[in-house]
Amino acid sequence: MKTLLLTIIYTICVMTAAFPQEENAIQITDKTIIKDIDGTQISIDDFVILMDSKEYSIEPKKDANGAAYIQIVQLTKNQLNNNAKVASRIEEFTGGTLPPFYLFDSNENVISTENTKGKVVVFNFWFTSCPPCIQELPELNEVYEKYKNNKEIVFAAITFERAPKIEKFLKNYDLKYPIVPQQGGFSQKVSRGSYPTNVIVKKDGTVQEYISGGIKGIGKQIEAAIEAAL
Repeated sequence: MKTLLLTIIYTICVMTAAFPQEENAIQITDKTIIKDIDGTQISIDDFVILMDSKEYSIEPKKDANGAAYIQIVQLTKNQLNNNAKVASRIEEFTGGTLPPFYLFDSNENVISTENTKGKVVVFNFWFTSCPPCIQELPELNEVYEKYKNNKEIVFAAITFERAPKIEKFLKNYDLKYPIVPQQGGFSQKVSRGSYPTNVIVKKDGTVQEYISGGIKGIGKQIEAAIEAAL
């Protein structure tokens, strides 16, 4: 595995509503030692699987020799309940409408509530150092390639991050969706602090499906939601 710098904001990965801030980030590379709740060292891939379960968080630790490592910890019942409340608020959007939006993608194209009326809108809410966001990129790109010439469908990848950071990211990763930077407010309102989040909006402006988390097979789920929304 080539060296990959991952800024893990674990409060986001476990679906808390806190808005991501750089000073709260925990930086992990493929050289970082990560231990599960039994103290066994695990791989980055196993780490992502555990975080996808939404049942764990992480803490920076040092061993007896002062060497740093990341410790997986199980969420308490209260923390799980808080995450469940966030998930329930997500359901409010399904069948409802998103907050009004007026966005500019990186090519200065406008994507708004008004100019997407009568079209299916496919939103992806993400950030550059989110492991599940990176994990789902190939499937997102497959969906985009299939529908990119359909004038009835609008794609947009929304992030709170600024253009320079995104440009650096795109040197190593391919994201084919049109990217909308610096949209922390809209991103937070819709994602509720859970990344990645994919939202498919029907032609009448109501939400067809709200898919949270970079799960395997997400491309097929998005594709099915698009077909149902057309």
